[in-house]
Amino acid sequence: METGSYLLITRGMTVQGTDGDLGTVAEVVADSGVDVFRGIVLAHGFLSAKHAFIPAENILRVEHNQVWVRLTKSEAEQLPPPAFGGQAFEGRNELL
Repeated sequence: METGSYLLITRGMTVQGTDGDLGTVAEVVADSGVDVFRGIVLAHGFLSAKHAFIPAENILRVEHNQVWVRLTKSEAEQLPPPAFGGQAFEGRNELL
């Protein structure tokens, strides 16, 4: 990440891609015990929210209450749904 800290990322923040708004942060995926940031879960889609995992290496910066990522809208649509520990993401409330 070039600017900011993953500790600034909160649920509901807008996620901006290289060509515009991709959606919002559904979850921050981190191991705060050892200060390791894994990425974010993106909520996107119009009528039914879809979820996709964006790895930390694709996060460019966090500023002005927005998360900027190195993905286009088309690339974000192609991301698979997140899976943690062999289970699909279902709107968890805790940091993973």
